[in-house]
Amino acid sequence: MGDLSGPYDLQRTPFPVLIDHVAKDSPDRTFAIVPRTRDLEDGYQDFTYGELSKAVDRMSWWLDCQLGKATTLETVAYLGVGDLRYTFLYYAALKTRRMLLLPSNQNSRDAHLSILDAVECEVLIASADQIPVWESLRPEIDSKKVITIPELEYFLLEAAVESYPFNLTWADIKDDPIIVMHTSGSTGLPKPIKYTSHMLSIFDTGDVESFWVDTKILVPLPPSWILGLYLHILAPMQRGTIPISLPLGAPLPMTAEYMDKVHTTVKVETGVYIPYVLEQLSRNPEYLSNMHGFTRIFFGGAPLRKEIGDIFAQFTHVQPLLGATEIGSYGLRVGDQTDWMYYNFDPSTGSRFIPFHEDLFEGVIVKHKDPQAADAQMIFHVFPDIDVYHTSDVWKKHPTKEELWMFSGRTDDFVKLRSMTKFNAKHVEGLLLKDPRVTGAIMGGDGKDWPFLLLEANCEGDIEIFWPLIENINQDLSEMIEVKKDKVILIKQGKLLERGVKGEVNRKAGLEAYDIEIEALY
Repeated sequence: MGDLSGPYDLQRTPFPVLIDHVAKDSPDRTFAIVPRTRDLEDGYQDFTYGELSKAVDRMSWWLDCQLGKATTLETVAYLGVGDLRYTFLYYAALKTRRMLLLPSNQNSRDAHLSILDAVECEVLIASADQIPVWESLRPEIDSKKVITIPELEYFLLEAAVESYPFNLTWADIKDDPIIVMHTSGSTGLPKPIKYTSHMLSIFDTGDVESFWVDTKILVPLPPSWILGLYLHILAPMQRGTIPISLPLGAPLPMTAEYMDKVHTTVKVETGVYIPYVLEQLSRNPEYLSNMHGFTRIFFGGAPLRKEIGDIFAQFTHVQPLLGATEIGSYGLRVGDQTDWMYYNFDPSTGSRFIPFHEDLFEGVIVKHKDPQAADAQMIFHVFPDIDVYHTSDVWKKHPTKEELWMFSGRTDDFVKLRSMTKFNAKHVEGLLLKDPRVTGAIMGGDGKDWPFLLLEANCEGDIEIFWPLIENINQDLSEMIEVKKDKVILIKQGKLLERGVKGEVNRKAGLEAYDIEIEALY
């Protein structure tokens, strides 16, 4: 890490101490590469450790001014746009002895209220454009303090700012909760997870994370996602990573055209992508040509189709990432590019695989007997009273290499009919979603004689216009799990399928919302 660490142990030194050390010795060292404005055409600029140190101090004083000096680890929630204020708030929370809650901007009203109640949060901060989200929770939040954070420019003022005092050691802070994130809520209401400084210090293990050392990496992920938090805020301190963020004017959902402009504007060499974006980029030869200088492409959040990944693997290293709010980042070993679809788990993770169905296995994490090794397994800090954690991830063995595993879905993707026939509903849903007219799908039927299908569409018409598509899919299914025409519920407007924070269909919420209609099918 060179002059970043200096005399300090990166894993055992409070980040405020490291920031001030680097700001003093190397103030012009780059912490991040950020857009000049919300418009991509205005280009990018370096953001330095000297600027970071001043901004964190200014944020720390601002928190005290708004809330008074903290006497306990009070929880403050922040909803914002994806700019540096997330970074400043995280480090200022450390300095001022507060715990920072980062809810997703895409949470439902019930999800927000559930999380705030679970962590007893009484302070709600937001950027000006996100304040309406908090206000929409009234009257339930009438007793809470709602604060608008100043614009980013306020924290970047060149004027001198008094250093905020911080004299605590690693031993003083390592076991205190510093940040709260939450699960995606794909199976119900999101659950908050508290992280201590120690837990975050063991976040990154394995060969893959070594790719981030002193690397400039495009991170088009929000800081409210665990991987976004790590790469935007923690990896610069732990790995010397230099994150590159997107302009606030970036489209949602992301388009291939815009991402290509980012690649050519800031000269990206490494990036983290969701598979949807890579699929869009792969369809344009010019966009692919502009990526030929990439050294690596990371993907995560969902499986990447083999035919898409193979395109990128022809000219760069394609590497899957895997993580979860409860687990952190799985330690993965770097694999051969011919096997880019497979995951090689570092033994330090404690990953094991137990039979699930036919040739499929469920991944579990087993607590190490050695206390020091177990201490590096984040999941057992989250759930200290268990020795085995069932991930609900389903895997398939490589045909010849025992250490390699291909992701094959989730245990709750599988439906068991009354006949005890079990099938992967997620696979069928994925086939349906390839049709641009289909915006969402849930296939179910646990305990029923036949499966049913909730089909969400963006076009006019009845089930007949989709029947050729369904019949084509049925040809590859066994007779016992074929979709019958009278077991399809077509959704075109009104009660649309609920989405999770990553835009995925919330299966549990969808089944609950259509419970009466589903029962009527039988």
